[in-house]
Amino acid sequence: MNREIKLRQLPIELLEPQKEPDEGKRWSYSFVYFLEDLRNIYRLYDECEIDSIPSLYQKCSEKGIRSWSGKTWNQRNLLEQVNALKNFKLMSVDDNKVISKGLFSNTKPEDHLSNVEKEVFREVYLNYFRFREFHQLFSNSNIVGYYIDGGRFTNRFLLEIEEPSQIVGIGDEHADMMRFWDVFLKWGQSLGMLKKYSLKPFGVSTLPIVKGLSIAYFYQEMPNDFSVFEYISTEMQGTYHYIPDVIYSIICDKHYSVESIIDRIVAENAEKTDKYRAQTTSAIFVNGKEDFLFPRIGNTYITHLLKL
Repeated sequence: MNREIKLRQLPIELLEPQKEPDEGKRWSYSFVYFLEDLRNIYRLYDECEIDSIPSLYQKCSEKGIRSWSGKTWNQRNLLEQVNALKNFKLMSVDDNKVISKGLFSNTKPEDHLSNVEKEVFREVYLNYFRFREFHQLFSNSNIVGYYIDGGRFTNRFLLEIEEPSQIVGIGDEHADMMRFWDVFLKWGQSLGMLKKYSLKPFGVSTLPIVKGLSIAYFYQEMPNDFSVFEYISTEMQGTYHYIPDVIYSIICDKHYSVESIIDRIVAENAEKTDKYRAQTTSAIFVNGKEDFLFPRIGNTYITHLLKL
């Protein structure tokens, strides 16, 4: 599939951020990407007497609490963590006390998030107003296309990626909102709610050419009885099908993940060889940036399915 979206023909509607709830504070965008960091800083406040950021910095050093990004803690990035906990109503704004003692008490600092911990952050993700500003883009279960139109950060969105009728844009004066989109994506992925993929491997491009053209969507778990082969037979025309085209069609229709679709193709190829014949190629002929779209069997990739 090769498809070109003509952006010049589309009107732009601006996405305006809400006003700061506290004009004196003005720090409602929290650029915290690793939820484990938030958990670990929360636990320090829960378990220790900490009365300042320098005191927090000292406790991190004493207890060997390292950042998940691998960057060295400093007082500025620790302040970002504390401000985030306050924004998300996990810590009191006035006295630096955690809201619920023992909220994150069943894991170690080096552990990934437990399911219980993920549930705490899902509530934040679904309800904090800065996250909700982006959630509205996904109303009616949209698959959202996004890209960079000048500058460094994502500032344009296509709400109906198959047949876009307009562009939603963030004004140049709202750089914080643009940057927060990356936080929104990171949280959604970390919480197992959202998938994102570059559109170039699917053969989708734009005119004019833009940077970072991708899609994001809240994905659905694939039912055990879903058949990729049956989907192709009933929903797609022709007898010879390019795997990325099949995957893209299922994503747009069903919102399943690429990984689950790939796994199902491999399973059905082994079990239902009377319906489709797999066409394969050696791994050396597959572009490294596109190989995630092809099922792999040994040292070969399935590139096409031929209906028998």
